[in-house]
Amino acid sequence: MPHFDLYFKTEALRQRLEPHLQLIPPFFEFTVQTGAPEVRYFDQKDPMWKGFPFPVPAGTVYVFDDAIPARALGGGMDMRASVRVTREDRDDEAIILRIWHEILHAIGQPADDMARRAGEWQSVSERLMWAAWQSLSRPGDVPFWHRKFYSRLTERAARGRQD
Repeated sequence: MPHFDLYFKTEALRQRLEPHLQLIPPFFEFTVQTGAPEVRYFDQKDPMWKGFPFPVPAGTVYVFDDAIPARALGGGMDMRASVRVTREDRDDEAIILRIWHEILHAIGQPADDMARRAGEWQSVSERLMWAAWQSLSRPGDVPFWHRKFYSRLTERAARGRQD
């Protein structure tokens, strides 16, 4: 089971989000702290990643707010992840899903491939429901589908499978 030191930049972020961490399966273990880990910054010439703090120590996740000027909402690789919480983020479940998404990347899972891999994680009836939903001009990018996909990727990881 992967273990992460989960840093919330502020106590307010921690109090807001820590109670919702149980949405992430217990395959992932967390030691929760307030503060900031040692970070580095990606290519400062790339507007997407300029100012985006990324943890240096392996096994670290950093959740930060808009006081840090960054454009990207999250990044994860090599047992590290960072997640930005914006002023506009009102849905705590969506933020927890963002954390789950990035820690899946951190452990080598293809968290960006929800639509491309639909045949691997959806039943036939779910694929029909998803197609009907999208035919009504509804986005497929909703928590219901993310939970299902991320659960499947977590199961894959528990079996030791990666891309």
